[in-house]
Amino acid sequence: MNFLTQNKLNQEVYHSKENFFSLTKEDINKLIDLAKKTTRNRVRLCSHSSGQDSLHEMFIVHPKNAYVRPHMHINKIESMLVLDGEVDYVMFDKKGNIENVVSMGSFGSTKPFYHSMRKDKFHTIIIKSDWLVFLEITNGPFDKKDTIFAKWSPMDNEDKKITNFMKKIMTNLR
Repeated sequence: MNFLTQNKLNQEVYHSKENFFSLTKEDINKLIDLAKKTTRNRVRLCSHSSGQDSLHEMFIVHPKNAYVRPHMHINKIESMLVLDGEVDYVMFDKKGNIENVVSMGSFGSTKPFYHSMRKDKFHTIIIKSDWLVFLEITNGPFDKKDTIFAKWSPMDNEDKKITNFMKKIMTNLR
């Protein structure tokens, strides 16, 4: 896949221009290389052409220790397929208590490689490997108002609070 021919929305997000879309292991390695060049070391390649599409399929790369603020999606189904790496998919109640954890890995591991959440639930991911590459599938269209961030979680720019919050989560996961 030539990422230069894709629609680049910003340094982290690309949308496909293709009517027929396929990826190889080499393409995944290119995505990891692209992520290494971004400010947050993240990148996503969307196989859908725009946020208005009814189905969103996103190949996402995150580094170890990336903070994904706990959030929920209103009236959305969200499925995750781990292609490479290991991750804990953590679900919370409305007060921020951990309700469930799914320890996931790639298909070749002994861990679940697929998880689907079919109701509004606060969740985050804790990345265990150097890099996590996963396919996320959800229904569109995309509307920022459909994502609710947990008020009990720190915002993306609150580094010290994030560190303390993540330590608390990691302690509770043991």
